[in-house]
Amino acid sequence: MKKHLFIMTVAAASLMMASCESLGTLNRVSNNQANVASVSYPATVVGVVNTTIDTSSTAKNMGTGIGAALGAGAGQLLGGGSGRLVSAIGFGAAGALAGRYLTDAAGKTAGQTVTVQVDGSKQMFTVTQPVYEEVGYISVGMKGIFHYGGNNSRFVPYGY
Repeated sequence: MKKHLFIMTVAAASLMMASCESLGTLNRVSNNQANVASVSYPATVVGVVNTTIDTSSTAKNMGTGIGAALGAGAGQLLGGGSGRLVSAIGFGAAGALAGRYLTDAAGKTAGQTVTVQVDGSKQMFTVTQPVYEEVGYISVGMKGIFHYGGNNSRFVPYGY
């Protein structure tokens, strides 16, 4: 029985670690950002709104499913006799709720909606992007490069 509890504890810890999203990074892109061409413009930040980028629905669903399985497994181990099924169902439901909550709470990423004006032009672009750990928070007046195109649009200040 101790072995089963150990395995379930390790699985729960893995769920929490897998669901965590950190700040964005300039040195790592997601699959849908690879091989996407973009046009780059020198630009100046004219507006910034701090926001939160939410967890993907896939991650939430995985957290719910894994939590339900872990909870049902714990209920199966803790229940006895005819109450074993009831225990598994109850713990499974509680595990599903806990898995959903943990994945949702851990998966929020700091973000900013950044509006830039292309230098020497009236053309403006707005993009919501994560707060990059290398850069920190973007502020009005910063100058840099605005990369525009597909799933890879973002503003990067000079020097990064």
